[in-house]
Amino acid sequence: MAAIDALTGDILQCIFRIVTADAHKCLRYWKHALPVLAICRRWRELTIHLVYSTVIIGDGPVIESSYMPVDVCTSSDIGARNQNTNMDLLLSTGYIKHSRELVITQTPTEYPIQLLVFIKHALGNFCEWTGIRVLRLSFCTTIYNYELHSENDHEDNARAAQIAQDIAEVLCNVDTLAIRTMLDNEMLIKFAETLGRCYFGQLKDVWWMTPACIGSDCTSTRLTTCLLRHANNEQSMPLVCPQQLKSMRLVPYTNKFSWQCFHFDKQSNNIVFEDLTNLSLESRHYGIRVPDDTPILLENELNISFPSLRHLSLICVNITPDIIQLFAASPLTTVVFEGLLENALHLQALNLNRLSMLKVSTWFGCTISDEKFCTESNALFQSIECAVVVFSVDIDDMAINATDVYWPCLTHLELCSEYIEDLALDLVPRVPNLVYLFVRAFKAGKDETEQSAQEYFECLRQKYSQPSQSNITNVVLSFATGRPKSFDDLATDLFVHYLPKLRNIKLDNVV
Repeated sequence: MAAIDALTGDILQCIFRIVTADAHKCLRYWKHALPVLAICRRWRELTIHLVYSTVIIGDGPVIESSYMPVDVCTSSDIGARNQNTNMDLLLSTGYIKHSRELVITQTPTEYPIQLLVFIKHALGNFCEWTGIRVLRLSFCTTIYNYELHSENDHEDNARAAQIAQDIAEVLCNVDTLAIRTMLDNEMLIKFAETLGRCYFGQLKDVWWMTPACIGSDCTSTRLTTCLLRHANNEQSMPLVCPQQLKSMRLVPYTNKFSWQCFHFDKQSNNIVFEDLTNLSLESRHYGIRVPDDTPILLENELNISFPSLRHLSLICVNITPDIIQLFAASPLTTVVFEGLLENALHLQALNLNRLSMLKVSTWFGCTISDEKFCTESNALFQSIECAVVVFSVDIDDMAINATDVYWPCLTHLELCSEYIEDLALDLVPRVPNLVYLFVRAFKAGKDETEQSAQEYFECLRQKYSQPSQSNITNVVLSFATGRPKSFDDLATDLFVHYLPKLRNIKLDNVV
């Protein structure tokens, strides 16, 4: 193995991009990346643009999360975090001129107008912001519900709108905007709406998670990538032009969502996503992985089409035959589905044989009977001819008899349960084209001793004494932490013996 000094600059930069990948999310992650700069002059030259390219104001949670940490609860603590920044360091070194991204995370406590004034003041201390292309702005909540006040609603709303306009003038070259607020505060919504309208015509990417509505007067935009998420049940979606979109994540509340959030021809009622190649339709809210019982409705008067769509993800969405029919004519190559198995049967209307990959997941637990699970999974995985077919299933609390299932189309199988159980090996003959097996047993080995582990695996070795005819080449086993030292070796020996074509086996801890 070559010494790290012998690696080329390109290889080292690839490594450093991984090491510093989270540095732009928040101040805490940014500080974790700083030690890389202190190793040597060569490393500093290779990484300085990765770390110093982001200006951060405020030390709230990352934009993907909603709440401040539990240990931060007082108003003074939150106020101090709001003012934390790396701007002084970047100013003193002169690297702020090379910054391309600005991350602002603020947590209101009582008077949110004070936050906006602080942001404007912080940006006003430096006049050369023309290099900023990415603006990420997040107003966070806390575990304590501070009541937000305004001395004069009308004046504060007008002041918030003016501050947004001033910020847009200072940060005049932004083409990527991520804005989030979980707070139903009129002034913050007005600020977000005004900021969005100022930028909307020039944006290429938008991540919109706020009750504000933008884009109603923008029929022509540069927007190619967007995430549109309902922040609460009272929120309306931004109005977006579908024509230039190439990638979209749509996370609606189904009882509030309307496809009319996209501009369409009023005469033909056509909504055509001409260039969209990637679509993720999700129903995850606040980190909850539960399927939505309410189907996404289709307005009868609208004609929706996706003529270029190749990659489709349906995550925890209650799909109906009408929804699936939207994509029947699309040139799909990849479909990822997560939800109820009975809904997955609707996917058969997509002509699955044309796909290069199909993945079906039921990770949140199956609520159907064991018999129905076997019947429905057999029906789905009988005659698909695409190259890769993945089935991820939580078999905990299910008494499945391996002889009741037959999945000849599966190439990849991912099982999740409390213990190893011998079901994984019992299923091998029932899945003749399987090449990859993942078993996540989150309690396996937890209460085992060296002696009990030996006895358990000895019983399994006797049961599976004859090697199978399986084509499995790769196995990943994930077990509980704190298991006996011999546990991994015993599991490896069992799988290697039973799967004669096995080339790679990896053991890991359950996260």
